[in-house]
Amino acid sequence: MLAIACMYLLGSSNFAPDLSPSKSISRYHLVKENGAWWIEGADKVPFFSFGVCCVDSGTSYLDYDPKNPSYSAFKYYTEGKTAWAEDVAKRFERWNFNTIGAWSDTKNLLPVQAPRLRFTPILHIGSSAGAPWRDMWDPKIVQLMSDVARDQLKALNADPRIIGYFSDNELGWWNGALFEWAWKGSHTRKVLVHQLIERYRTWTALTKDFDPGGATSFGDLKSKGRLFLRPGGNGINAVHTYIKTLSERYYSLCRSIIKQFDPGALYLGDRFISNFYPEVAQVAGKYADVVSTNFNADWKDGTFAPYYLPSLFRIANKPLMISEYYFSAKQNRSGNKNDSSGFPVVETQEQRAQGFRASTKYFLETPFIVGAHWFQYYDEPKNGRPDGENYNMGLVDINNDPYEELTQVASELDLQNRSVLTEEKPSGIPEISALAAKDLEKWPRSTAYVKPSSPSDRGDAYLAWTSGAAYLAIYWNEDRFSEAFYRNGKIPTVDEPILSIIDLKRAASVRFMEGKSLVDGPVELVSLKMGVRNTAVIRIPAAAFGLKSIEPGQKLKMDFEIRTRSNAYAIRWSNIRTPSN
Repeated sequence: MLAIACMYLLGSSNFAPDLSPSKSISRYHLVKENGAWWIEGADKVPFFSFGVCCVDSGTSYLDYDPKNPSYSAFKYYTEGKTAWAEDVAKRFERWNFNTIGAWSDTKNLLPVQAPRLRFTPILHIGSSAGAPWRDMWDPKIVQLMSDVARDQLKALNADPRIIGYFSDNELGWWNGALFEWAWKGSHTRKVLVHQLIERYRTWTALTKDFDPGGATSFGDLKSKGRLFLRPGGNGINAVHTYIKTLSERYYSLCRSIIKQFDPGALYLGDRFISNFYPEVAQVAGKYADVVSTNFNADWKDGTFAPYYLPSLFRIANKPLMISEYYFSAKQNRSGNKNDSSGFPVVETQEQRAQGFRASTKYFLETPFIVGAHWFQYYDEPKNGRPDGENYNMGLVDINNDPYEELTQVASELDLQNRSVLTEEKPSGIPEISALAAKDLEKWPRSTAYVKPSSPSDRGDAYLAWTSGAAYLAIYWNEDRFSEAFYRNGKIPTVDEPILSIIDLKRAASVRFMEGKSLVDGPVELVSLKMGVRNTAVIRIPAAAFGLKSIEPGQKLKMDFEIRTRSNAYAIRWSNIRTPSN
C-alpha cells in the first residue's frame, strides 16, 4: 500500500523523503537506568526534561491593549529582549526548570549563557501545510512541509542544547473528520478506495458496512461520491485501517524531514491533545523517538485517569513526554476568570500548587516518562486571548510577579530521585455514600479502581457500594466529530456508546446519549456527563445480585463491557471482589 502511495510523488517534488523509520545518531539519547527512562546528552548525565511552554516576551508595545491587560516584557525590561531572556534564564535556574518548551522565543533565549537550559522547539510542519487533513499524498503538500521545517532548522543551526523537535501541536486525529476529508483530495481518495477494494472485493460486501452517496460502484468512487458509515455495521474497522495509513504517511514524512535538516535531533512527536487513538499512537511510536502528549489532570487534586499514560506507552512502545500540563485558580492576580473551557480550576493558589506538585510527582515517578513541560510561563490576558481562552496558567502573573506557591514547589523537586511507582493491589470495593457516588470526583478512586481484563486504551471503571446497592462508574474517551461519519450528520442510536453488564440476575445495558439515555435491565443511570471525556455512574441494586443487601465479606461478581461510539473500541472488565469492612 505504501509503495503504491509513494508513486504519486515520483518526479513531482524536490523533496524525496526516506519513509523508513531510520535510526540516525542524535545529540541526545534515551537511556534506561534504575528502572526509569531518561534523556542523556554528550556529558553522559541522564536528566528529566522539566520545562515550561510559551516562554516569550508577551504582547508587544504596538499590540498592547490597556482594556485587556496582558503580560508585556517591554514594561519591565527597558533594555530590550536580551535583558528579558537573561532574567528568564536566571529565574529558571532558581526554580529548577531545565527546558524551554514549545511555543517559546527560542531565537532570543538561545544566545543566553545558560548551559543547563535545553530546548524543544515546535516546528508546525504539518499544520502549516494543512496536514493531516489535506491531501497528504499531494507533492505540493509534501514540499511545503519540507520548506517549513528547512527554514526553521536552518536558523536554529543544530544548537547542541536542542534536544529535539515537536513536529506539530494537537493535530486533529479525529476519525470522522479525517474520513470526510479523504474524499476531498484526489491522492487520498485513490489511497482509500484502493484499500476498500482490497478489503471488500465486491461492492455488495462494502455496502453492508457503508452507505454510498453519489456512487454506485468502485469505479464511480474513484472519482466521485463518498461513503458514510451504515448504522450498526463494522465499517469503522476499514476507517481505522485508512487512519493508520494516513498516520504512517504523516509520521514518516515528519521524521524524514527533521532528520534531513538536523540529523542530530530527536523527533519528539506531535503533542496529542489529551486524547489518543490506538492506530495513530502505534504508528507515532514507530517513527518518533519520543511520543508526546499534552495532558491536563482529570481531577482537581492533580490526579489522572489510570488508563491513559500506561496505555499510550504500551501501544506506542516509546518513552513519553508530557508536552503541556496545567492548573488554574480562581484566586489570581491577573483577573483571569478561567471559564472559557474545561481546564482544571481550583479555588486558591495553594490548592493550585498542590495540584502542580501531585501531577509533577506522578510524572517523575512514572518510569516511561522522560519529561514534563508546564503550560505556561505567564497568565493569559485578563479578558482572554483572541480565541477567548482566559486562564491563570502562568508561573508569573501579567505583571511579571511570580506565583511563589508554584515556583517554590518546582524548586524543591529532586529531578534525579525518581522512585518508580508500584501498582497497588485492590483490597476490596470501598464503601461510599449515595450522595457522593453521583460525582466521580468525590470517589475514593485509588481503591475503587477496577483493572480491565483486556488492555484498555479508552477508559477506566470504578466500583463502590452502599448497603442497598453497588455503584459502577465508567470514565472513557470518545472521538470528536463522529457525526461526520453519517449521511444526515447525526449519530444514530444504534451507534451511540453502550455499557453491557452481565452476571446479574438479569443482564442490563445502558445506551448513553445526550438528552435521555436508554436503560434496559435492573440498573439505574445516576449521572452522566458527555463530551470528549465522559463519566457515567450506574446504580445496581442489591436485588440485581440476588441479595437483600450488600454486606462486608460478600463476594460480588460482575462482568461488563463498554463499546464506544460507532462501535469503534471495546473495553472489558471481569471482576470478583469483596466489599471492604
